[in-house]
Amino acid sequence: MSIQTIAIGGDGGKSFEEKTVRSIGFRSGERVDAIILNGERHGGNGGKERPIFEMQSDEYIDEMTIWRGGRIHRIKLTTSRGRAMDVGQSGGKQSITLKDIRVLGIGGKSGEELDKLRIRYIENYKASDLIETGVSAVVSVIPQGQRIEVSTSQRVSKLSATRQLMETVFRFETSTETSAGASNAFGEFSAKVNTTFGLEVTSQTEINEQVETEETSTETMSYTPPRGQVGLEIVQVDVFRSQDGLAWMFPTTEPAIVSVSQSEPLANHANLYDMTGLLGLHIPAMAGQKTSHNGYDYFRMTD
Repeated sequence: MSIQTIAIGGDGGKSFEEKTVRSIGFRSGERVDAIILNGERHGGNGGKERPIFEMQSDEYIDEMTIWRGGRIHRIKLTTSRGRAMDVGQSGGKQSITLKDIRVLGIGGKSGEELDKLRIRYIENYKASDLIETGVSAVVSVIPQGQRIEVSTSQRVSKLSATRQLMETVFRFETSTETSAGASNAFGEFSAKVNTTFGLEVTSQTEINEQVETEETSTETMSYTPPRGQVGLEIVQVDVFRSQDGLAWMFPTTEPAIVSVSQSEPLANHANLYDMTGLLGLHIPAMAGQKTSHNGYDYFRMTD
């Protein structure tokens, strides 16, 4: 598996930005006049408007065949739920077929008709396996004496925790040695971000920008750990393993901040992942419980 981008069609028209597919439809006659992507039309008013596919939370485009010339003549696609769409008429110089894919985003160029499609997808796609569900992960540690501002919005808190997980699991994205397996898993991760939060982001930069935008527009409350304690921001996560072997996580709940003693092991907590690498430092009594699990620091609190 690897993430690919392909451009199909001519160079006429104006560019439209690549978006995650939340809904898709077309206007078509002899050729494809317009694509209607997430409710926004790119192209002209010619032809007939075809039915719109509203994508379900776990649904994605898994196959496409496109007939092209200077413009897009015909498009056939299917989704992971078995739905199919066929618009336009065969023509153009040649066709291209993409099978066993997961489409991550669609952009292109359009004028009076649909001139070009640009498709970003995972080739030879196989979904990651769910290997753990509802387990705890520490996404931040608030040291004794430090004061922080915490969002009062459950959505923003969960989105922020999602970013913290992303930055730990996919820190490779900013390096020059990008792992193909991690890149594929990030494609799945970003797709879950979009379906969970109703967004259209395709990169770490876009996710970071979205979190920062929402954080600046929400109310906050102050938190300072009590004397002799530290604060832990804990979130419940599902853990997946990509076909390339990378374990990655996605939150299933809003995070909660709990105050715990600096001098005693955690009480009344199940086993947990430490995504910060700081838990043993701030709670020395827990250092002996640290191990590694699925490639991350892990503290065994129960047998």
